[in-house]
Amino acid sequence: MVTVRHARPSDARALVAHQQALAAEPATARNGPLDADEILSAEEEHGLLVELAGQPRALTLVAESGGVLVGELGLRPISSRRAVQHVVVLGMSVARAARRRGVGRALLTEAVAWAKPAGITRIELYVYARNAAAIALYEAFGFEHEGRRRRIIREGDTYVDDLIMARLL
Repeated sequence: MVTVRHARPSDARALVAHQQALAAEPATARNGPLDADEILSAEEEHGLLVELAGQPRALTLVAESGGVLVGELGLRPISSRRAVQHVVVLGMSVARAARRRGVGRALLTEAVAWAKPAGITRIELYVYARNAAAIALYEAFGFEHEGRRRRIIREGDTYVDDLIMARLL
């Protein structure tokens, strides 16, 4: 059973541990451009969670199973400019052992339900072009393909494309 809730500053250490586990995956299995030395400290993560909690157009969710953090989702404004205050960028990750078990679906359900009452009318995201499972999930939630960023991610001597997807609310 997966429980989704708003992240709290006290989740900082668990979020850092989650990010460290993701960064430790082999580069070719990873679907996020995060290296271990780029992860915030627990104190920095705590500060970020406090800061984001005060923003009306930002959301951080965590998914737990058996009391263990197994996923996270963030919605962040793309800019403070009034003309695009209705737009957020979605970022999501699920622990390797919890993938394809409904965690991403549960997180997305909560995020989409939160967005419209918050004045959000566009959610956009970037997803590795090789991440077929995530792409299928986003499509099932009504996200549409809007473009491709070629060679946007560098993994050693190779490059990876990602896709731009968006859902209008």
